[in-house]
Amino acid sequence: MKKIILSLALVTGLTGLSNAQDATKTTTTKKETKQNQTPEERSKKAANWAEKKLGLNADQKSQWEVAALKRITANQPYHERLKGATTPEDRKEIRRNMKLNYDAFETSVDAFLTAEQKTKFDAIKTQKRNNHKAKEKSGKVGAIDPVEEDIEVG
Repeated sequence: MKKIILSLALVTGLTGLSNAQDATKTTTTKKETKQNQTPEERSKKAANWAEKKLGLNADQKSQWEVAALKRITANQPYHERLKGATTPEDRKEIRRNMKLNYDAFETSVDAFLTAEQKTKFDAIKTQKRNNHKAKEKSGKVGAIDPVEEDIEVG
């Protein structure tokens, strides 16, 4: 009887110990993963997303990737400035500059998208905008959008 109780205690202890080791593993969030990606990786991911969602051909995909890379590299210094201590006026100026870069991206993308692809893209942007506004009203702005969580548009 003693041997059975000791063996059960040993098995329970080893199981608890192995579970404790699993709990110490580091998990990375989507945001951390995105931050660790290079601009080239992010632009490639954006092009893959656009190919899947908008049905881009190979030429359009490469053009999307170039436009996204240009936008990402242009916005990178602004993202770094936003991480630091900034005043509300600074943040407005930074966001205005980032919007200008995004508008330039949209203009270049609109040049090679077909009418059907533009319609799909506009519908996705509208959906994202509406989802964000709904989150703002509910106070859940930081939550991940389950519909298009991997979108790399803005």
